[in-house]
Amino acid sequence: MPRKKEFDYEEKLEVAMHLFWEKGYHFTSLSDLESYLKINRSSIYPTYGDKKELLLKSLDRYQNAKLSEYQSFLQDKNLNALEDLKQLLTMAVKQSITDEKVCLAVKMIFEMAMADKEINQMLLGNEKEIEKVYLTVLQRGVMQKLIREDLDIKTTAAFFASSSTTLLKNYVLYKDKTQIDKMINLMIQLVSNGK
Repeated sequence: MPRKKEFDYEEKLEVAMHLFWEKGYHFTSLSDLESYLKINRSSIYPTYGDKKELLLKSLDRYQNAKLSEYQSFLQDKNLNALEDLKQLLTMAVKQSITDEKVCLAVKMIFEMAMADKEINQMLLGNEKEIEKVYLTVLQRGVMQKLIREDLDIKTTAAFFASSSTTLLKNYVLYKDKTQIDKMINLMIQLVSNGK
């Protein structure tokens, strides 16, 4: 008869996610995983797979939570697209500023995505979903006559989706939240209809 697992799957996945987030994939050893998860390899492998599969599951968990935050702007009753854009950009860097650590997805982009096609595809899929959120908000802004009609909206959505990484890089280097706010305001000003 198979042994019953004596641990909470989701709880341990959360611990693994934070470990990869803190140390990165390459600097997280199987011994680290055993120690932090407080389960042995013989339980890790059949439950989560190898180290990369555990990373993929952790990354999927993280990205789904982040995507839900982004998608909450699609149900916005405020109907002010410029305010939504500002809040989206602020939200994108707020956690990193508060926690003083880079977004897990961004960390994996720079650590893994160039060398690992599976990680690249997973991160790319998530980025495209975030771009869709920005695209919807931008389109709403054009309809509200708050956002310039002459913009290439798809490229603008991609630009906004990738801008959180640039804003975060700036904060990491300068530790100046006021400068981040000014940069966000400038981005909004660049797309604003000026009315």
